[in-house]
Amino acid sequence: MGFNVGSVRARSLTWLKNWLTPVQNQMLVGLMLLFLAAASFVADRDARIQHLVYDFGWRIMPHPAPSTDVIIVAIDEASLARYGRWPWSRSLDAELISRVCQANPKVIGVDIAFTEQGGDPAANQALRDAIAACGKVVLPVLIETSRDEGQVRELPPIPELAQASAGLGRIGVVLDSDGIARSINLWEGIGAPVWPLMAQTILAIAKTPITSSPRPKSTLSHPYQLVAQDNRLLDFIGPAGSVPTLSAQAVLAHTAPLTALTHRIVLIGATAAGMGDFVSTPATTQGAPMAGVEVIANSLISMEHNQLKQPLPIAWVLALTGILALIPLLWLPRFMPLAGLIASIIWFMVLLITTALFPFITGYYFSPTGILVAALSAYPLWSWRRLEVARKHLNNELLRLLPYQLAAVHTPNEIKPLNFEQRIEVIQEAQARMQQLQAERDEMLDFISHDIRVPLANAAQQLASGELNDLNRSRLAVQLKRGHELAQNYLSLSRALAAKPDSFPEIELNSMLEQAIDALYDLAQAQQVTLVRRLPAHDIWIKGDFSLLERATINLISNAVSFTPAGGQVVITLTQSAQAVVWCVQDTGPGVPDDVLPRLFQRFGRGTSHRAGSTGLGLYFVRTVVEKHQGTVHAINTEQGAKFSISLPLQNGESITNQAN
Repeated sequence: MGFNVGSVRARSLTWLKNWLTPVQNQMLVGLMLLFLAAASFVADRDARIQHLVYDFGWRIMPHPAPSTDVIIVAIDEASLARYGRWPWSRSLDAELISRVCQANPKVIGVDIAFTEQGGDPAANQALRDAIAACGKVVLPVLIETSRDEGQVRELPPIPELAQASAGLGRIGVVLDSDGIARSINLWEGIGAPVWPLMAQTILAIAKTPITSSPRPKSTLSHPYQLVAQDNRLLDFIGPAGSVPTLSAQAVLAHTAPLTALTHRIVLIGATAAGMGDFVSTPATTQGAPMAGVEVIANSLISMEHNQLKQPLPIAWVLALTGILALIPLLWLPRFMPLAGLIASIIWFMVLLITTALFPFITGYYFSPTGILVAALSAYPLWSWRRLEVARKHLNNELLRLLPYQLAAVHTPNEIKPLNFEQRIEVIQEAQARMQQLQAERDEMLDFISHDIRVPLANAAQQLASGELNDLNRSRLAVQLKRGHELAQNYLSLSRALAAKPDSFPEIELNSMLEQAIDALYDLAQAQQVTLVRRLPAHDIWIKGDFSLLERATINLISNAVSFTPAGGQVVITLTQSAQAVVWCVQDTGPGVPDDVLPRLFQRFGRGTSHRAGSTGLGLYFVRTVVEKHQGTVHAINTEQGAKFSISLPLQNGESITNQAN
């Protein structure tokens, strides 16, 4: 068996092309998803999507009440109503601190700014004495921007109070671009991050071990620039009012049991409305903001229980974003469009919930913007690629269906590109034509299998009988001849159907007709029929297939001879006009029944079975050959008999006529 290298190479290239196309599509969509993920990650500089996802995660995450020793002594509306408007005298502040200290708390954190001397030195001294006597009071440091000059300033307590305190700690929270407080900076300072958060100082004095408070890193910066390090997201224990609280007026009035403050971390601060120390948080519900002292309490609780959320290392963020952005490519190439859409929606919801809960489960946060944008874009991008592949397939099918020589096609109107719907219509028409051809092929095979099988079966039966006398030999010859004619007609028809008009050479019609007539001379002599030739003296040239036209003419003449009685004649004529050439075959037989004429040239028409030797293929072959040459064929009954005419057009006057000498 021979080995065809070219065939193997062609099959290999076809396989490689079919294999590369899906891979290339996946690679293209994958690169686009990675680009979108990276671009959206960089574009979301304000982390708005990250903030929204974090807030969503906080709301769906269960928040059981933690076991905490933090309690707030609140300067609330009742305290202001009893002891007067704010600010209070520092002697009253000293009394409140002394009263709280009597309960023997672990630490007292005061969320009241004492950055100015005030007008009462005695009150300052009383406050200093109370702080020093307690020995466990932490005072706040403010870092704020001057309204007049826009300069960032550090505002610690006045020196005597700072020296008397057990420690200093910065108060403040990071407000995001949407005005919501979600995070804190563990270290801040002007020129260097020297000030810890008040919560860190309180826990250090309370000797509470904490693992989420790293030491500040040395940095080089402008001496007047604010430096912040170690940003952490807060995990609020609940909305405003979730931290245990005692009213300051109840403590001062001795109406609250001091045992509620014993061995606890006590925060003193304002919670009364209108004092300005309120911020919105992810835990804000129904427009109720949270007091600053309660934000400090939440930072204390988060730090105490190691619940501060730190940023995920950038390498992990890039790896997660890249991997999760490409996950949809696992199912999109395999699913149908609706299933792919449903899977993409489910995938987006899974990602949204997972990234929202990720900080609360792992303790790390990152921006999910790139992942979510990629998840939303995966299905539209893949659908676009799928439509693009379908469009290219339609274009290829259209190109395959178009004639090979567009120059030979008359296009009176301007050629315009088809839109997508029009291309689909063309392909649908082609598919309908293919189905029609399939049905015709099945019909052909059914007809041929019956008509060829019958004569061959009869011949085989006669051979098997062993009786080959003269009569049987004659019958056997007839059956074999009929089977041979059927096979020959079938092959001729197949060749006619496969003919390509654009490759027809120039042929001379007189020679073709002379050759066809000569081929049937013996048959006509045997039937005692005269063949009459009425051909022009000059040559007539057209573009056509010589053998197909000759075979079609032989079929017509053979048919005419078969139906012409002995002594009759068959006349073959050839004429030419300015637009066409016509040749006719006229017999002197009985003609064609009127009910048979309309279907005479149909495929496998049984209407001609009454004519001797008809198989249903001959006249259909004639019609096929003529139509391949863009001509027409028809039959009529005349007074003498049946007349068959073939007319072929002269395209653009290009036929060549040479006068005989």
